[in-house]
Amino acid sequence: MPKPARFASFLAAAATLGIAACHSAPPPPPPVVIPLTGAAFAALQWVQSNANAISVSDSVTPGLDRSRLASFVGDARIVGVSELSEGTREFPTIVRHVLFALADTANVRGLAIQAPMPEAMEVDRYVRSGTGDLKRLLRTLGSPRWETPEMTSLVNAMRDWNRAHPDKPLDFFGFEIPTAAHAVDVVNSLPDSIAGAPLKAWFRREYPCVLRDESARFGNGGRAADSTFWRQCGKVVTAAVDSIVALRKRVTPARAAQLGYIEEMARLVSHHVTTGLRYLPRQDANAEHVLYLADLLGPGAKLMVWGGDVEMGRLTLEETTVQTGVALGKRLGERYRTMAFLFGDGSLRARNGTVGRTGEPTGPTSVAVARPEEGTYEDVLSRVPLAAYWVDMRQLPAGDAGNWLKGPRSARLITELYSQLRPQLFQTPLQFPQYFDGILFVRHVTATR
Repeated sequence: MPKPARFASFLAAAATLGIAACHSAPPPPPPVVIPLTGAAFAALQWVQSNANAISVSDSVTPGLDRSRLASFVGDARIVGVSELSEGTREFPTIVRHVLFALADTANVRGLAIQAPMPEAMEVDRYVRSGTGDLKRLLRTLGSPRWETPEMTSLVNAMRDWNRAHPDKPLDFFGFEIPTAAHAVDVVNSLPDSIAGAPLKAWFRREYPCVLRDESARFGNGGRAADSTFWRQCGKVVTAAVDSIVALRKRVTPARAAQLGYIEEMARLVSHHVTTGLRYLPRQDANAEHVLYLADLLGPGAKLMVWGGDVEMGRLTLEETTVQTGVALGKRLGERYRTMAFLFGDGSLRARNGTVGRTGEPTGPTSVAVARPEEGTYEDVLSRVPLAAYWVDMRQLPAGDAGNWLKGPRSARLITELYSQLRPQLFQTPLQFPQYFDGILFVRHVTATR
């Protein structure tokens, strides 16, 4: 059949299918939403009365009640936010609005995400001075969840804020150190022309001990060998910081500025080694990193911390996985405030465990999420007639409403994998305010790109 005839046949077939579709049965009605009764209905009424609207748009003026949010934060030194379900477009926008509101009213001076500390310091330099290629810098953070238009928008908005508010700038950090290799490379980039040949030779010979010690921690020598390595290296990294500080005092202002960033990395390496010598569990080490970053901001300044899944909550999963929020809560008490991000329905970016010819999950894609199951937190929260809001859960009411909201009740916990066929696998029990002081909620989310 000639091409024009084949094309005409295709159009005719498509038209026939379209007509048939128009005369076919209407789509099935949406699932019936069971009305709430008893304690769940009382909980909904309390949430509706206490919800504070948040915009999820890119608007410069999101309509966020800054004074109520600042009151919620109070004198807390650290504000933790847990992204219980990752891969949505809306959450980074909410982080941006909350961050700027608190920067304006509560002296929050930095954002720390769950990413490597040395590599994130490169992003911080971009935020402060515009140095570097942001797309490349986000890629070095090691997770596709940071390589998104929404994250790019957040970082650029921080850069714009710093231009407009030189009196109260914001910093961008990571709060994990899987390795200090990048920081060591930056310190070793100290120019020969500034350091001088003898000092530069000392750096080349001694400073790589940090990388040797990192591998020794997991070697067959055990803690004895580990301690020997780290103690010796502790002297090296301390001397390195002292040498760079001394150099800055005797060079020109232009060169001193160049050395400033190298000094930041050298101090981070020293912190890394000092923390390593203490043999801390993961959650305690992360807490030390968070507090180290808060100290960088100066006295009185506060830090907002963005953790994946329930990382910033004061809870332990399956009696073994202790979250960073537990350690921060123990260290700071009332000076640690934490919120959980939840949503109603929509889609997010994840590996789909429902499809795949080999039985393996697909690569990251947009995955529709089942509507909230009856009796879960999202089932009640999604009935509030607001597109997005936050609610303070510290002072729950007495009676049925408070008992229902305290939990434990299930909420979704979705990271890189999701299956529409078995949504119950992605539930975890939460308690308020034992685990979290507040909730950030979006009724409908869309997948990040």
